[in-house]
Parts: sequence; C-alpha cells; structure tokens
Amino acid sequence: MSATPFLPRLALLLVAALAGACSTHPVAERAAGDVRIERVDREFEIPAGVTRIAITNLSGEINLRSRDEREVGIHAVVQRMPPGHAAARFRTHRDGDTLAIELGFEGDAPGRVDVAAFLPGDLAVALTTRDGRIAAKRRAGPIEATTESGPIFASTRDRLRLASRSGNIRAVAIGARWQGDSTIDTDSGQVVLMVPTFGDVVLDAASGGKVSTDFGLSVHRGDDGISTARARFGLASSNLRVRSRTGELVLEQLVLLGDDTKLPEDDD
Repeated sequence: MSATPFLPRLALLLVAALAGACSTHPVAERAAGDVRIERVDREFEIPAGVTRIAITNLSGEINLRSRDEREVGIHAVVQRMPPGHAAARFRTHRDGDTLAIELGFEGDAPGRVDVAAFLPGDLAVALTTRDGRIAAKRRAGPIEATTESGPIFASTRDRLRLASRSGNIRAVAIGARWQGDSTIDTDSGQVVLMVPTFGDVVLDAASGGKVSTDFGLSVHRGDDGISTARARFGLASSNLRVRSRTGELVLEQLVLLGDDTKLPEDDD
C-alpha cells in the first residue's frame, strides 16, 4: 500500500442513475486531522458498441461489483491531503470499443482514492493500480489487471491476464474454456491459482521460486533452478500460463459443486 494512511472502507453507496452521460452528486466532507475525507458518486453511460471498460487508479484500489444496468457507477472514498487538499479527478474518454475512466489528482498532489465500480458482469475489464489492490470476482467477461505492488483477486469464466511486480495474486479460472491465452505474471509476488481441471485446459507454470500443488501434479526442477508444472486436461484448447521470476506458485484444483457463486476466495 502507499504511504498515505489507509482508512477502513466505508459503506458503498450509489444513488439512482441520472439521465446524463455522467452525473456528480454532492457529498458530505469531514476532517480527520489534516486529512479531508469525502465520498463521491459518479455514473457513466456505456455507449453503444462499448464492450470493454478500462479503469486506471494510481492513487488507491479498485473493487468491482456487478450490476444489471448498462452503466458504470463509481463510488469513491477520497482522502484529500495537505497542503493543498486537492480534489479528486475523474476523466473519461472512448477509444474504439473501450470506455476508459481515469482517477487521481491533478499534478503531483498527494491523496488517496479507493473505488468501488459497479458495471455489468459480461463486459471485459482492464484495471490498473500502482500499489492498491484490485478485486474483480465472479465475472463472466475477460479480466486484465496490472499493479506494481498491489494484490490482485480475480475470478472469471473468461480469459485472465494478470500481472503484478511484487504483489500477491489469487486467481480462479471458473470457465471450462475461453478464447485467447490466459496469463499470470509476477516478479516476486506469490500466485495462488485454482485450476479448472474439469475444463479443456493446457496448464504451463514455471517459477524460480517454490512450486506446489494439491492435486497430484508433478513438479520438476531443472538445472537452471526453474521449477515447472505442466498438464493437459480435456480437449486442451485453452492455454493457462503462469510465470514468476522468484515468487511462490501454489496450484490448487478447482472443484465446483453445481453452484459457482460461492467460490473459495469469497472468505477474504
């Protein structure tokens, strides 16, 4: 996490959608020492043809929640820091099939923004933080997530592309098959991956650190010090590639008992 003090997450509140493409709601502000804390709610329409939402927040964390409405709702808890107590910045633009939302502060102003984003579960998402966590669970669409040192929690029926230099990653590949390669990469962070052995999956995992598994998968350590674990399941049509330079890889078998709404990572 960043050096800015982390405050407990406040209750997530969203107001009803307004008619405009983006709406801003008045917020209550309170002071905690020299830090001013406020809650900000924004809503953004999803234009026709948009199938991907990209959210960049280099000043805090991103937590996704699903909603049925074809809108993106943002609830942000903002910590405005001295000396200037700069207000948080919300910027949006469209790039082809992607609606991009960027959060932060003007210039180098200090502060923190922790975000809950509400959007349809079938949309592809691309999420970027610096040292804040990313949580995107029980999605139907593809997930891309990138951090420097923040942890990542992700689960989807579709493709996973996750990367963190030193942050830990916990990933659940719920689907039996998907289009394109799923990749998980770290430099030194631990990866815990739940593998859908019931699916049509090619698993290719390698790390300079420890590699362990709970379902009888063989782990081989080469002369170069790299440990590898490889397996093919079903029709072997969907690639699942995991790499870490020095981080630990923990490979666990995913077993769904007819109801995938209660996944193992839900207890965090």
